Amino acid sequence: MRKVWLVLVALGLGLAALAQEPVAIVNGEEISRAELDRATGLNSILLTLYQQFPRFAQTLLTTEEGKALIQRYQRDILEQLVLRKLELQEAAVRGIEPDATQVEAKVEEVLARILQQNALSLEDLSRLLSQQGRTLEDFRAQIAEQAREQLTIELLRNQVTGEAAVTEEEIQTYYQEHQDQFQDESGAVKPLEEVHDDIAALLLDQVRSQIWGAWLEELRARADVQILLGAGTAG
Repeated sequence: MRKVWLVLVALGLGLAALAQEPVAIVNGEEISRAELDRATGLNSILLTLYQQFPRFAQTLLTTEEGKALIQRYQRDILEQLVLRKLELQEAAVRGIEPDATQVEAKVEEVLARILQQNALSLEDLSRLLSQQGRTLEDFRAQIAEQAREQLTIELLRNQVTGEAAVTEEEIQTYYQEHQDQFQDESGAVKPLEEVHDDIAALLLDQVRSQIWGAWLEELRARADVQILLGAGTAG
């Protein structure tokens, strides 16, 4: 298995050396290898596989089929990054930006969840980050940037899908065609007025998803996107 370990090391070194080289250019803005690497978590995935499932890791890293699977995964994640870049670009054009208080509230929410899930205090987290050469302030800034992007895209989605609506006829039709979903414990069908708002919310979410998906496809189709992964920048 030493060969597999050496391949992993070489892959890691290669990614580090190419960290700032673009893997895609979206309307003139680059997506770097480092961004893709963070999004895929590929180094951690491969290391974990090597430690727990060495034969599988060997298959992935030393066969054409395995390499093709890794490349497919990278391309799928890269496409997500391209769409995210396009969303943020469009939000900037529209002047969409979340309120600072919203961002701060999201940061506090995420930070509190991290502390709770890992049974840590702020002092514990700060100490762990220090061992990694990082500070709590840097960590908070990283969370803030992610929160800002997430909130920005949510605001953009709300704007794009703002005219979505559901008719009473659609609500009634759904109720009639899916009555098995609205039975109480005795098997009796709940009256429409009791489930009306739930159906409306469900259908509205579906309509919004359809509008958003179609809008994203159109945005992607008219964008100037160059995919460079596998064209001299792939690991």
